[in-house]
Amino acid sequence: MTSKLVACALCLVSVLTVQAAHSSGVDESEESASTLCKILDGLDALTQASEFSAKSRTVNIVIDGSAADAKKLCPEINALVEQNELVFAKGWAVEIVSSRPDYSVIGTCPL
Repeated sequence: MTSKLVACALCLVSVLTVQAAHSSGVDESEESASTLCKILDGLDALTQASEFSAKSRTVNIVIDGSAADAKKLCPEINALVEQNELVFAKGWAVEIVSSRPDYSVIGTCPL
């Protein structure tokens, strides 16, 4: 009986430890968004510095181009994310905005 109790106690401790480790996982999205902004700004492809919003879960970039140009950027941005091992929580995206006076969104790239 004592050995079963000890085994059960050890099992419970290991389950609680795994749950605590999993639940304390740090969301790296903001740090990744900041890093992605620095990378994108260094490419000189944007018409102004990129920004990110943790509240709206977006990295915002402005380009001088069309929706077709924005669509072509998504695979390149995703490749940069992968190459730099950036981690984003579900729901984050790059929002591509036109540099035209209305600053309309011309593309979205899920991260």
